[in-house]
Order: sequence, then C-alpha cells, then structure tokens
Amino acid sequence: MGEDALQRHGIMAQPTQQAEILAVRNLSPHVRELVVKPLEHPIAFKAGQWVSLHLPIGKKPPLVRAYTMAEPEQASGELVLAFDRVPGGVGSSYLWTLHEGDRVSLAGPVGSFVLPEPPVKDPLFIARYTGIVPIRCMIRRLVELKLNRPVTLVYSTPSEDESIYHKELEALGRADPSFTYVRLVGADDHSRAGAEAEAVIERLRGLVGSRKDLAPMLSGIKAFVRPIRGFFTEMGYERKAVRVETYD
Repeated sequence: MGEDALQRHGIMAQPTQQAEILAVRNLSPHVRELVVKPLEHPIAFKAGQWVSLHLPIGKKPPLVRAYTMAEPEQASGELVLAFDRVPGGVGSSYLWTLHEGDRVSLAGPVGSFVLPEPPVKDPLFIARYTGIVPIRCMIRRLVELKLNRPVTLVYSTPSEDESIYHKELEALGRADPSFTYVRLVGADDHSRAGAEAEAVIERLRGLVGSRKDLAPMLSGIKAFVRPIRGFFTEMGYERKAVRVETYD
C-alpha cells in the first residue's frame, strides 16, 4: 500500500514500536511469512486488519509499507505477516534480507476489511494471489468461533507453486463439509487480472446462482476486484454490501 493511502488511513501519525522477528518461512518461491513479536505492548486486532512497517531505507527513510496479518490474534502477542517479493520493490526486497532475531519498527492495527458483526450472512470470500492473506486470517477466525455457518472461498492463483496456503485450505475443505474451496490457476501477470476476474465470475454464476443472502468479501488488485464487484452489483447487491480490499 502506498504512502498516500497510508496517510489517508492515519497510519503515518500512529506511534511505532520495535518488534523482533521470531521466525521466517517461505510459502512459495516469491512469498514469505514473518512471525514478529511487538516488544513494547501487544497489538489487538480484528482478522483482516494490517500493520505498517517503517523500514530504514529509501530516499527519505522510513519507507512505510502495509502488511496484513495472516493469522488471528494470539495470546502470545505474536503477529504473522506475509508478503510477496515484488520485482524491483524496495520494501519487499529489504524484508527478504531479514532473519530471526532482526527487528522491525511497526504501527497499527488499521483497516476496515473485517468480518461483519454479527455474521448474519454466509461469507463468500474471493481472493487473488496474496489477497488470500487477510481472508485466510478470517477463515481461521471463523474456525475458532465454530459458527457452523457455510463458508465459500474462490481463490485465483498465478501458478501451482505460487498457491500459498493451498494445501491447508484444501485440507480444511476435506475435513469440513460446510467449507467450499474452489481454486483457479491463472497467470503471474497483472495484465491478465481482468481475464482471471472473468474466470472467477463464470464460476460464481454456478456457485451463487440467484442468491442474495451472501456476504461477499473480495481481496486482490483493482483490475481483479472491480469486475467482480460489478458482477455482484448487477445481481442486486448494494455496493457497500460487497466488501473490498485492494493492495495496488
């Protein structure tokens, strides 16, 4: 998320604190997960929210970048963040060099892309690539709450080896009949995002039908999210009823 967007959210004015990196895990060739522990005070957050990392790099440090929590709030206070290494990306390239024991400066939480409260409609999650991160956090939260409500996830991934959290989600789909998991493999090319959206929409026509009792939540780049939101508004959903998170 760019600095202008961060300023609109008010994150630039929030106080920062140091956090220690406890673990590093590769989710795919281009996506990495960091487990960090805030050192001054724990951060209470809702599934779907994000923190900003203030990195000591760039022309005018700090370089501020937003990263979403990949797991719900934990009693230990640890935060699990996931990010992709963007070609030429200054922030993600720096994060890729960090190891266990290193420290980062962070602030937050921020974000309104969270589960409706109370959850009176069946969630329908739609994500592209790393857009799965906040949605994976929400799904894990729903599992914790044991609401016994039907949940559907449509996940468009750039390739087999970049399908982060796929095995976990696939296993959940096998273990829980109330969880429907659909994966579509697209292309690792932002110019194809519109085509990926069309493929998702075609699958949604069969999954959704004429239902108006769903809570759609979309996460991905704008070229992917906007056509799918349009699909739901054409079906009669109010625009504000289709929750959206974009990261470009």
